[in-house]
Amino acid sequence: MPRIITLYLIKQITKISFLTLIVLFSVFFLNEFTTYLEKVSSGELYPELLILVSIYSMSEIVEVVLPLSVFIGTIIAIYRLDQNNELLAFSKMGLGKRRTIFISCIPAVFFALFIAVLSFYLTPLSNNKLAFLNDAERFSDRFKLMGSEKINILDDLNAVFYAKDASDRGFQDVFSSFETNDSEFILTADELISKPLNETENRISFSSGKFSVLSEQMPLDFSFDEFFLILPKKPILNIDDLKRKYFHELFFSKNTERIELLKRSSMPLIIIISALIAAALTMRLRHSGRFFIFLSGLIIFMSYYGLAISQEVFSNFSINSTLVFFSIHGIYLIAAILLAIDQNSQNLSFNISGLKYSSNFMINLFVLFLIATMFSYLVFYVFL
Repeated sequence: MPRIITLYLIKQITKISFLTLIVLFSVFFLNEFTTYLEKVSSGELYPELLILVSIYSMSEIVEVVLPLSVFIGTIIAIYRLDQNNELLAFSKMGLGKRRTIFISCIPAVFFALFIAVLSFYLTPLSNNKLAFLNDAERFSDRFKLMGSEKINILDDLNAVFYAKDASDRGFQDVFSSFETNDSEFILTADELISKPLNETENRISFSSGKFSVLSEQMPLDFSFDEFFLILPKKPILNIDDLKRKYFHELFFSKNTERIELLKRSSMPLIIIISALIAAALTMRLRHSGRFFIFLSGLIIFMSYYGLAISQEVFSNFSINSTLVFFSIHGIYLIAAILLAIDQNSQNLSFNISGLKYSSNFMINLFVLFLIATMFSYLVFYVFL
């Protein structure tokens, strides 16, 4: 019977955590997708790339919302089980509070393994793809940044470019000159549009214009309805972008990259430790009401998450990054274990688990974690 109960408890927490993940992911993804739509409408992103950019941004969104989803899902699942008197039934069948708390963290272990794969392999892969898309637009963006009614020189193409008018699609009333060792090519057109053709080439299209070859050997002059050039891309890969590095690249690395490794390693630990905190806190405060549990839980989670993602700030003060990593997670792990200790346990010389959660005590606890949260986010946004 305890095995059936264990599987049932794991199933409930996993299901609710997954549903919470879907809800939070949908909110964040729609917000991100709206941002991309605005870029498309303003001409900053090509419509052809909208779907690809949205797909490649998914892994980073999951990486952000998954820890919070597991935390909230654990609280909701345990609170519902308590309201349905199922926790009472579990205890009658031999599943005590402490075992219930630790079993509740089993789904978090699997979510933690998933986010580890996501952080060290899938997200860098997506970031590399997104970087490729940005690099694919780079040549076209050069045209957009040129503006109208000014002469622009393209050194890598040995060309001169001028346009009277500009729009989201490209340019109107265009003049361009390309020089080689033997000849000079003149292109005039009513409109020019530039966009990626494939992974290795860009397409520059001229509409309704005139093409001239100024050469002593063979001068040439003709009109056209459409004329296009296929130019190779010159992607500028930023090898210093740490978000695009995989686990093996970060592991054998310098101090700066080691901080990125520790920062990504924090995500699986946050999921497991925060799930333990969520289960223990819900068990202890289950008679205080849903709002009270969520408020206290979110304050603790936000302070923990804020300190974990901003731990690189401490390196600016010459503090060892590994020491900071273990200190942050160690403090919250100890707090989680102390919360998970059964109130009837007397095997400690000081029984922190026996504290009475009075209104004044909880108010002081809220203030403490609120200060910690504000401090961590202040440090993160000011110094990073």
